[in-house]
Amino acid sequence: MENIAVFAATPWEFNAIGRALPASHVERINGVKWRRWADASRFVAVIQTGMGLVNARAACEAVYPKRPWTVFISSGFAGALVPSRIGDVVIPEQVVCADSSLMGSVPDSPIVCSARYRQHAYKTAQSSENAVLSGRLVTVGNIVWLARDKLAIGKAFDASSLDMESAAIGTMATRRGIPFFVVRSISDRAEEDLPLDLNLFRRPDTFVQGAWAVATTPGKWSGLNRLRRQKNVASARLAQFFEIFFSMTENDS
Repeated sequence: MENIAVFAATPWEFNAIGRALPASHVERINGVKWRRWADASRFVAVIQTGMGLVNARAACEAVYPKRPWTVFISSGFAGALVPSRIGDVVIPEQVVCADSSLMGSVPDSPIVCSARYRQHAYKTAQSSENAVLSGRLVTVGNIVWLARDKLAIGKAFDASSLDMESAAIGTMATRRGIPFFVVRSISDRAEEDLPLDLNLFRRPDTFVQGAWAVATTPGKWSGLNRLRRQKNVASARLAQFFEIFFSMTENDS
């Protein structure tokens, strides 16, 4: 039996992937929320990690003992570091961490994604006629909200996309001998700023500052609505991808 673990940071991403699993069940395992589904040949779990390296590592450690996992998949949204479109599918060859001090156990060398599973993911994306962004993905410690910072990170790491969790998930998988790959969808383009510094909403001591910025600047609302629409597109592409991916996996088994 294949035991497939799909890791997603936020409820938005978790629910998007969950739409590809009819009649699945949501429960908590060791304090971690997951959605499980099984048939005669496969067990699939979509795990909500929370944002960031530390949360992703904790979620991996919580679910690792529960099954003899066949593959770890890091999924959800990604920011583009090169020209691309909202909803483009990200399937990188490598993952690197922007700052290994963010989590001491993350290696400095790139994490290589499984060639076998990447090929399967490419076939899935091509069957749905989605553009694919490959190359290298870099995991960062904070939300990168300015276009100039995206450009700098892309150049520094020769990367095409970024996220906040994949390096932790890939490190756990590599150390446990589990194949690993990444499937994400672009939710913000390289050349655009986010409407404001969304890191303000990640900490209790700065949440009010972020809320005040939104409340007192009408232009922030339109920017947040734009971002919401872009995430809706990225969510739909993730759901579409996994519907086809699991169908193709079933046919191949």
